[in-house]
Amino acid sequence: MKIEPVFQDGLKSLLKEKPLEDINVIMLCEHVKSNRQTFYYHFRDIADVVDATLLRAKVGYGKKFQDYEQILKEMISYLSANYQYIAAINKSYASDRLDSFLFSYFYTKVGHLLKNHNIVGNDITRYISTLSAHELNFWISNKRAEKVPSLVKRLSSIWKYLVNQYQSDIKRTI
Repeated sequence: MKIEPVFQDGLKSLLKEKPLEDINVIMLCEHVKSNRQTFYYHFRDIADVVDATLLRAKVGYGKKFQDYEQILKEMISYLSANYQYIAAINKSYASDRLDSFLFSYFYTKVGHLLKNHNIVGNDITRYISTLSAHELNFWISNKRAEKVPSLVKRLSSIWKYLVNQYQSDIKRTI
């Protein structure tokens, strides 16, 4: 078995007991019964383990999404299934790693979706990705207070508005 997932799962396990700020490399190594040399061979620091865990998730990997709602539901499903871990990361010094993960996911998926609709524009892709990432981050921070159907409906409405607005702006400039 590869050791990276062992450290990643060990960190998830430790985060059930204490905040990320209280977890150090020695503690993680003791928890997974490994040594620091092994840890530092694979990771720079604890935040690097967080990055690797999020990369390992591969949310929506290989799926061809037909609309924004599917993209959104896929991520919400992942966040809900891993809520305790995600919420712990969101409350920690590594929250920027979660921001990057969410942005990257949406940037990739939204970019492909927009190209499929013959809309090419890094500005709109970046804007929608940033907005989606921030909204989901806010949803996590508020302990998922907004119900999923309401969240999906609200963000899908924003998506439709932005895409329609972008298309009409492009037509006016031509």
